[in-house]
Order: sequence, then structure tokens, then C-alpha cells
Amino acid sequence: MQKRYLLILPLLFGLLFAIQCVSADGRAIGESSREYHYHYHTASNDLNFFGSNRWAVRFNFRSAYPGLSEVNFRAQGARLWLPFTGGTLTAELRADADGSPGELLFSQNLSISDNQVDLYFDSEHTAETFWLMADYTTNATNRFVAASTGGGTRSYYMNQVGNIQHLSSFASAGFACELLFGLLGEFAFDDIDLQLCDFDLEGALVPGGRVQPAFKVYNHSDTSILNANLRLILSRPGFSQYDTLNVAIPQSLAPREFYDFDFASSDVMIDLPEEPTQLRIEALLSSEFAENDTLFANNKKLCNYQIFVDESPAQLVENFLREDETSVINTIQQPYLTGSLHALQYYPVLSDPLANLYSMRRYNWYGFNSVPRTVVAGDMRIVGFTDQYEPKFSDAIAKIGTYRSFISSSTCAMEPVENSENVNVVLSFSNESTNLYTGVGQSLMTASRIFAGLFKKHDFDGSESYVLNRWIAFADTVSTSLNMGSTINKSYSFTASGLFDDDDEEAYRLYYWVQQEQGGRIYYADFHDFDSMILTSNEDELVSPALLRVYPNPLRGQNSLKINLAREAKLSIYNLRGQRLYSTDSCPKSLELPASLFPSSGIYFLRFDEEGRGTNTRKISIIK
Repeated sequence: MQKRYLLILPLLFGLLFAIQCVSADGRAIGESSREYHYHYHTASNDLNFFGSNRWAVRFNFRSAYPGLSEVNFRAQGARLWLPFTGGTLTAELRADADGSPGELLFSQNLSISDNQVDLYFDSEHTAETFWLMADYTTNATNRFVAASTGGGTRSYYMNQVGNIQHLSSFASAGFACELLFGLLGEFAFDDIDLQLCDFDLEGALVPGGRVQPAFKVYNHSDTSILNANLRLILSRPGFSQYDTLNVAIPQSLAPREFYDFDFASSDVMIDLPEEPTQLRIEALLSSEFAENDTLFANNKKLCNYQIFVDESPAQLVENFLREDETSVINTIQQPYLTGSLHALQYYPVLSDPLANLYSMRRYNWYGFNSVPRTVVAGDMRIVGFTDQYEPKFSDAIAKIGTYRSFISSSTCAMEPVENSENVNVVLSFSNESTNLYTGVGQSLMTASRIFAGLFKKHDFDGSESYVLNRWIAFADTVSTSLNMGSTINKSYSFTASGLFDDDDEEAYRLYYWVQQEQGGRIYYADFHDFDSMILTSNEDELVSPALLRVYPNPLRGQNSLKINLAREAKLSIYNLRGQRLYSTDSCPKSLELPASLFPSSGIYFLRFDEEGRGTNTRKISIIK
């Protein structure tokens, strides 16, 4: 009798940890030059998984052509990528039975002598859905399966509870990634079908510059295509389809093969607009054959480009790590952190002394599953810590040297709220020179999120880093487009309670940035330094730090409150009700007041009167 597996997508909480992952080395996984390699992952080794002995990927080929009622694939072989060699694996191709693995179509035992394992079936199998399964016992040391970024809904692992086995998806276990499994073969079309696989621009994206198109094409038919052409339609804000360009493919497209356009030897050039702007290019692939309209969807790509000139005052490097990894990461990163480059540290593992839920929130927003992780400028990720970390980090730093922004400038205004420990923050962002799309679903600003966080300076073995303390704004939305010549203001507030607990002056920075939603590029970032003087009122700003020092503030336990003055003055202390607790007509330059003077925890005000110089007030916090 055919063995059936119960497919359970919503897992019980107790099953969420049936598999575990560790960071991998991020190596790129190659593709076949002869067969079409169909896979759901992003072709990189980002995470290694262990904890199960049966793994699977369900391939539904209709998803590649959603407009067709039936899409079949002629599966000729399979490709698996494994992070370690040695040992054996049993690979199976199975039919689909109502969303579960069905009839066994092919099975083969393999000795793992290379990371990339290609196998070819005894005969071609054609269907709309297949299961590729692997029996491969994993462990925590040298037997893993590999995965990379993806939805996690197509990859599965075997759970066993009692005597019942369950196939559970990676997504249901909280992992947004797909196994490095793929099928080799072809779509079973009677018609001609060309696929535009990749399109990009080569060259500097600067106003008035010249770039070249670079693209890759795959011929999904048994027929050679002799006269293929790529039509480019260029548009920008205010100018719909302002230019067109036809790129003739100079050679025939062989059956079942990829073709890379050799832009380096081509004289095809695209002239960029003279002013900063967004740019859209619709690339449309055609040939001497008229294709079925339902297949035409994979013949075109709509690409967005940014021809900006404004530089961001800060470029952010975000490290998600354990505290004992900090010194190692800092040693590698510090030589690169010059000028506008700033490293921010997050500790999402709550067992670390510096960890907090605020760091975990950012970690979860990115959808991460393991530490350490480094994110450069929001959109470049380094997974794990290997001997390839430094070259990858160096490459990322070199890339952000070309990044430009549509935000020309910003301001950060901080104002203490009278008679409280709250501070109001107003962030302003201005666009002085860049043409942007402003329609619904087109605006960069409305499709971005604003973050503002307090970061505290820490010393790690002589290397200073800023560590997240708390969020002021987290993924805040913007409702209006930032048109050229306009400014957007956002207002927030935070409590300064607990920020300045020690006698020593502590250094804080308010970092703020505008980032593409869903963990994309950081378009703009800046920071604002502040210290305990921000907690004073506007009148307090008249008192220079050299004139007055009150510490510790907050005053905790039975410590004494120390007051240093540059000049003698009249001193009074009041509670929030305005009741006077203490006064002296002539306060010496140095005064120490016992904690017993303050009857309870709360906010108190120190008033200083200098004859001929006016009155100033300093707020203090008492914690009993």
C-alpha cells in the first residue's frame, strides 16, 4: 500500500523547534548551462539546518505561469547543494497527491563527494507538480542541509510525534527560506516561449551619464530563434515613455540554452536624464515567432532605477550578534568605519547582558533566524562569521560608496517637556532637487518607513560602538510624497528616565533613518548627539555646563546629591506641587545634599537665583 504523509502547516508550539539552523557561509550556488534549473531559493548558502532526517521541496510549476490553466514540466534530473561532503543520501522524485507526496517515480542512493549533487532520472517525467525528497540524516556538527532566502512555504522537513510522522513547512516553523533543491528539465510547451531572465544597467547611474543594457535570455523551445529583439521603453516622472530603444540580439538563441548579452562589446548606449530623477525601463523581449499571450508574462520586466545626487550624512552598518562576538566584529570593521560609516550594535539574544526586546524587534523585522548577521545600508546582508566575512564586508562598503539619496537634508530638534522627563523630537526631511513619482503605490517616501532610536556608546576592548537602548520611532509610515522642493515633518516623544544613571557623563546618539519597507535599502540616515543637558528646560539652556553641575541625576538609593557652581547663588528645591523643600540664600560653590531631604521618588526642581543674572531651573529625578 502506498505510504502517505500527513501535511501539517500550522504547527503546535512544541514542534517549532524540531529543526535548528546555524549560519552558513553565503556562497553562491551555480546553475546549469544546459538544462533549465527550476528552484525557489536565491542561489546562495545562507543557513544550514539539522534536526531531521527527511527533507522535501514541493514544486508547483503553475506558479511560473499563473495565467495558464495547466502547466507541465518535463523533469529530467535534480540538483541538490549540501554544505559538507561525505556520507550518503537517498533522493526521491514523487508525484503529488492532493498536496502530499504520492507515488514514487524515481529513487537513487548517492555518495556525497561534492557540494553540488546532480542526478539524472532513468526517464523523463512530466507533471504539473512534483515532490523532490531526500533521506539525509543531519546533526549539529558536520551534516546539514542548506537553504537561502525565500518564502519557506515550499520546503518541508519531517517531524515525528510519537508514532506519527508529519511533514512541516519551513514557514510554519518560522523560517523564511527555501532548501537548495532544484529540478532540471523543461516546461512542456508546444509553443515558442522565450524568457527574459535578468535585466540591468551597466555603468554609473548619474545625471547626464551613459549606461548599457545587460540581460540574460532563456529559450524554452526546441527551435532556434534567429531574430530576437529587446525593446526598451524609458519613462520618468512627468515624462511617460520619453524614449525607446531597440536592442537586436546579434546571434541565434539555441534551443534549451541561456544567452548572455555581451554589453562590453556592444555599442548600444542609453543616455540618462540631465537632472536627478527616478527612471523606469520596461524591457520587452520578442522574436520572429508570435508567442501565446499567456506565456508573454515572462518576456518582460519593469525595472526601477534611481539617478540621485544627494549623499546621506551617515551610512549604517547594523550588527546583530551576541555580546562575546562584538570585539571580533569590531576588529574587522573598524578600519572601514571612517567618514560617514557608522556601526550600530543590536543584541537580540536575551541571555546577553546588553540584550533587549528593542533589538529583538529589529531582528524580527528583518526576518532573521540566526546570529551573527551584518546588514549594510539596509539591503546588503552578511550571514554568519567565516573567513569570507571581511572580503564580503569590504565589497559592501565599496558598493555603498555609489549610493545616493532623494533626501537632500534633514534636521533633528529635541525639546524637553516642562515638569516631566519626556523629550519631544521633531524630524524634518527635505527634497531640494530630485524628481519623484508621487502617485499611490509609486512614491518612494510613502513606500518607506522611518526609524529613530537611542543608542548608547559602549567601549569594547578599546573600540567604541553604539548599542541600541530604545526606539523612538519604529517603522513609522509616511502619508505624503516628498515632492521636489518640499519638506516633511514627523514628531515623536520619548522618556529620558534612566538614561543618565551614573556619575559619569554618558554619551547617547539619536540615530534616525528612512528605509525602504520590508527590509530594503536605507535611503537616508543621520544622527544627533545629546547628553543630560537635554533634560533641562529652555531656561536651563542659559546655564552653561561650566557654570552648574548636578549629579548623580537620577539620584538613586541613599547616595548624596552633589552640586557644583561656578558662582555663589540662592538655591531652592521644589516638588511638582510647587512646595519648597529646601532653600539657602547663599549656596556655596560646592554643596552636598542627603537623599533623606527628598521624601519620595519623583521629579524635583532646583531653582538658582543669581543677583543681576536672573533665575534658572534644573530638573532632577529621585529614585528611592
